[in-house]
Formats: sequence, structure tokens, C-alpha cells
Amino acid sequence: MSRNALGGAPLKFKAVILCVLITCASTELFAGSYGDIYGAHPSAAGMGNAVTSIVNNSSAVFYNVAGLGRLSDADLFIANLEKLEKEKEAAADPTKEGNPADPAANGPILTPEPTKDSDLKWYKRIGYSLRDGFTKEVFTYKPLLRPTRVYHEVSFQAAYANPTLKNNAPQNDNIKNPDDSFAGLGLTLNLNEIFDIGRTIRFGINALVPASGNLLVVNDQNPTVPRYLQSGKSNERPTIMGGLGVELWKDRLFAGIGFTALAGGSGAILLKDVPISPDPVTANSQVILELKPLINPTYGLQFTYGKFSLGTSYKRETYLSADPIPARAQTTLLGIQLDFDLALLDQYNPRVWSYGLAFRPNQRWVLSVDMNRELWSGYQLSRIKKNYSEPLYLHDTTNVKFGTEFAILPMVKVRGGIGRRPSPVPHMPGENNWMDNDRNIYSVGASYIFNGRNFKFLKDRLRNPVIFDIAITNQQLRSVEVNKYIPTSRNPNYNYGGYIWSIAFSVSFFF
Repeated sequence: MSRNALGGAPLKFKAVILCVLITCASTELFAGSYGDIYGAHPSAAGMGNAVTSIVNNSSAVFYNVAGLGRLSDADLFIANLEKLEKEKEAAADPTKEGNPADPAANGPILTPEPTKDSDLKWYKRIGYSLRDGFTKEVFTYKPLLRPTRVYHEVSFQAAYANPTLKNNAPQNDNIKNPDDSFAGLGLTLNLNEIFDIGRTIRFGINALVPASGNLLVVNDQNPTVPRYLQSGKSNERPTIMGGLGVELWKDRLFAGIGFTALAGGSGAILLKDVPISPDPVTANSQVILELKPLINPTYGLQFTYGKFSLGTSYKRETYLSADPIPARAQTTLLGIQLDFDLALLDQYNPRVWSYGLAFRPNQRWVLSVDMNRELWSGYQLSRIKKNYSEPLYLHDTTNVKFGTEFAILPMVKVRGGIGRRPSPVPHMPGENNWMDNDRNIYSVGASYIFNGRNFKFLKDRLRNPVIFDIAITNQQLRSVEVNKYIPTSRNPNYNYGGYIWSIAFSVSFFF
């Protein structure tokens, strides 16, 4: 009898479960999801996803739900435009008291002496500017400009990610041509549109779905079969997140709460390939699978004072859960009926604590660092596998990320980021064959705010700005050599590694 059984048991039952989601609950899949591996939004991915303390768009429900309480980039941009328009209107009336264009209000137009820095070389001026940025007014509160009305956001994104994973492990469908491309939709609603409380309060939702067309494919995975933990089929599932963020202390303190769950639904389980004899075997039963939605909360805080911003986020673990399934298979040779229960625990995503610190030396620069603690050790095998396969333990990991953003112009920003993501998978010298790599991550990105007021033919048509974001990421996967205690033709020594290029693009509309 074969040892490649379900969960390592002497008999092999390959269960392929196709789950068509009927009800759509809010879902948040963290450490192995598209958002965590490639970024939940190009604006964050361009900064290496180091945005726990500063995120302020629809992706805040993924990175830190408290960010929904912040003013968005569009809010800040529109508020600045409104200020400039008021100054222009005031400048058009030179008799107005206190007008900035009035020499009496601003001193002489031309000063007889040159300014302090006018004779300095350009590189010295930059040096003095950086020095002042890190030493002056570090803890000075400056109230942010606010637009005259509230704005809502809807964001569309698409990401192409086709991993180049090189390995000589035993081939199967799980590791052939993995494709991690996905699409996304984000939405935020400013609830001050209903009742103005004098503080920002927003509801947000963000959804990421596979570009393969499969809404959800679940396999009760045999850990002895080589499979990537965070690429390919293990990522092929939707990620839907929601939450509410509130500004508690104006411009300074923000809090948020979100909800997480796996969408519930039903489908069928088909038993096939039951090789207990040399002759073909067919299963004679098909049973209905019921998935239970597991709803878990997420929490977040952000605090800003002077040029510093702090952020922290807590997310519960999520996984798929199903009742034990009574199923029966019958061999055609011996006429033996076999009963078994399938207890599903797959697509696990660990509990995550996130911490972030950001510093803004001036109006243009942002420097940010993040640390995520992912508690993978809570992973468990299904009941069948726990009884028959060898133990499987995953390591807790700490991910560190650095990001920066620079505003070349008020409407043009460039970004960069680096990060280190260790693998939770230990060395696998026995029968288990989970595959994952330590990753060094490098990213660049850019953002452009398209404003109709800057284009005459759009001035009366495009009423609100549109933000375009793009991010390009390269992940270098450290090569792994697996040496088995007892190598065999079915469980040989092997190695794997590679790299992943990905590109993400989004367009955000405000209304």
C-alpha cells in the first residue's frame, strides 16, 4: 500500500474541494495573502509596505485600520489648492486689508541685502535644509489644512506577478508555473457626509481577488507533497477587508477597528485516485462541504506629533474551517468500502503584530520603518494528518521594512523601499515538503495627482482629482537545499530558489 496517503496515512485519498462562495462576508488574509506578499496598494508597495504609521487610503484596512481616520492625500491636495485660490483672489484686490500682496503687510518687495543662503552653493543649501529638517521644530504642532467639504474614494488596481521559481523537487500541479497576479477594489466613505462631528471618521473596504478567474480553490493539503507556502495555489483566494477609523485628537491621534472572516459557502468534495491495488479505483460517493465563516477583529492606532508618526496594528489569525465530512470510497477489485473523516485546516494566516515609525523632516520627505511579528507557530494540521503524519512546526518570524517618499512637485511623488522577510518553514529532512524562502525585497514607485484645474479643457469637467499609483517590486528568494534523512525516489533531496518581479498599478477617484 502507498505511503503517500492523505496526511501520510497508508491509503491515499486526494480530495479536491471546489468552493463557490455564496455569501460574501468580510475577509482578511494576512501573511500568505496577495496583500502581504505583494502589497495591498501600489502606494504602499512602492515604499516596501512600510506604512503602518502613515497609511491613509482604502488600503488602511489591511495595514492599519486607524489610518482611515486620517486626511487622505486628496483631502490634503484639495485643501492646498483651495488655499492657493484664496490667495490669488486676495492678490487680485490690492486694497484689501491684510492682503499678502500688500507691501505694508509683508514688508518691502525687494530687500536691499541678499538673503542668508543666496550666496551658498546648491549642495550647501540642501545640506542646511536637511540639517534644519532634523533639528528644528521637530515637536512643533502645525494644524493641517482641510478641504471645505468631505470626499469619498474608490480605487481600482491590478497587479502582475509571475514568480520565477527554480526547483528540482518532485513535480506536481502545486509547483508548476505559479501565477500570483490579482486585481483589487477599494472604497472609503467619509461619514461626516451624514453627520459632521468635526473630526474625520471613515468606513473603508478593500478587496483583492485572483486574476486566474478562480474565486476560491481549497485543497486539504498533503504535507508530504511539495508545495509553496506563500506562492501559487496557496495564495489563490479572495481577500476582503473592512473597518472604521476615527480621528480622536485633531491631527494627532487616530484609532480604528476592523473585522475579518473567511467567506462562508458550500460546494462538493470529489474522491478520486484511491490506489490500494494495481487496478483503477473509483469513488462511489460525493458529499456536500459546508464552510463556516470565522469572524475576527483587527485593531489599530496611529499617533502623530510634530514630525514623528507612530502606528501599531493587531490582526487575529484566520483559516478555513469545515465540519468533519463522512465519506465512503469503494474499490472495484475487492469490493471493500472505506470510511474516513476529513477535517480541514488549510490556507492558514498567522496572528500579526505590526509596529511603525515615520519621520517627516520637511514637507516633501517621508522616512518610514516597520516591523511585523507573525506568529506562525499556531499552525495545526487537520485531524487526520495530525494522527498519521509526522509533526509539522512553523517558526514565528519578524519582518523589517524601510520606505521613503519624496514629493518632486505637489502632484508628483516618487517612492522606494527595502525589506527582509524570513521564511516560517524550517528545514524539512523528513516526509513533509512545505517550501518557502527567505526574501530580500526591493521596490520603487511613483504617484501622480491628475487635477482638472491645471488643464483648461478639463477645468469645468473634472471636478475632483484622480490619483495614479504604480509600483515595481523585486523579491530575491534565497536558495534552499533540502537533505532528507532517508532519501528515496519519491522523497529525494532537492533544492529551490528564484526571484519574483511584480508590477502594480492603481487609479483612485474621489467624489
